[in-house]
Amino acid sequence: MIQSNAEIAESAYLRTFFRKAKSMDLQAFPVFDARPSLAYIESWRRHIADTGSPETFESVSNTKPPKDASVTLLSDVVKVPMSLRVGGDRVPCPLCSPTSPKFGKGRMAWFPDECVVRFIGHSCAKRYLGDNYSAAERLFKIEAACADFIERWPRVQDALPQISSVARILYGVGQRLSQLREYIDGQASGFASSFHGDLVSIGGRVFTSREAGSRSSTVVGLEFLSIDFDPGSTAEKLMSICQDIKKPLPNWQISDGEGAASREIIKRGRSASINLKKMSALRDKIEDAAQFLTVTNLRILEQWSKSGNSPFTVIKFARDGERIDAVVESYAGRYEWSVVYPGDLLMALPTKDEISSLGISEIFG
Repeated sequence: MIQSNAEIAESAYLRTFFRKAKSMDLQAFPVFDARPSLAYIESWRRHIADTGSPETFESVSNTKPPKDASVTLLSDVVKVPMSLRVGGDRVPCPLCSPTSPKFGKGRMAWFPDECVVRFIGHSCAKRYLGDNYSAAERLFKIEAACADFIERWPRVQDALPQISSVARILYGVGQRLSQLREYIDGQASGFASSFHGDLVSIGGRVFTSREAGSRSSTVVGLEFLSIDFDPGSTAEKLMSICQDIKKPLPNWQISDGEGAASREIIKRGRSASINLKKMSALRDKIEDAAQFLTVTNLRILEQWSKSGNSPFTVIKFARDGERIDAVVESYAGRYEWSVVYPGDLLMALPTKDEISSLGISEIFG
């Protein structure tokens, strides 16, 4: 039978009336002696997505808890699809507004002392539950981090052979560059800081001629002279991480809370994520630093000194095959050093695309 507009309007009004009347009926369902299962929580999520009514799911309580109630958070912030709610009303908050519309985003929570679950407004909870909510939020972050790393660990283990291969190359090249810098520092203490400071102050741009209209040249590889340059140590840490990834994470369940297993999982997971994400930056640092010792770059520095535009009165780099003998003089003193720089040092260095193809960003986000 086709309803008239008036009948449709009356039907809509009655649905709203009875929904609001029902919302006034506060009920507690003390059926959760233990933390609700993940299956229950996922069903609750689907119900919210389908109906926009978290408060109508099976065994969800809408009574107000005591202000000193202990609480365990079961979800992150959930956005309720308000368009699915009759009249578009917001969700009542059991904490501060159990019988009237209040919020559109909230969190699933278990109140163990009452054996009930509620969908609560997270902003209200911070004020209403105070320190208990803050503690619950901190614990939820620990639980979420552990679950996340456990889910990702098999994926990074599957990719480990390719990751380890690239890490070994970075380690070999990085160690060699760190050794070269160490040799220079040992023979000519203060050279790197003096050279680095003067070149950085002028943006690495030098004039190799006093002729009018002459163009400046860029000195590359200044990273090699920086005070904290040590790619070998960074690559060594990367190798250590690869060894750690081979080992499984400890057995864990959500009830472990802040226990030893949780601490180990978060420590190892974060270390793997942070250090593997540094691979691309390490590769770029190595490539950039190695440019300092190239023939072209050293020649630019010599021409800079000869032109009279440099604060260094003498800059000489004598080459004999792969051997470089340096003599540098300035107001800061005289520096002499000698190293062997393999011309093919960067030949095996992986490309940025090769590192990107390892999928580290996809694994760890």
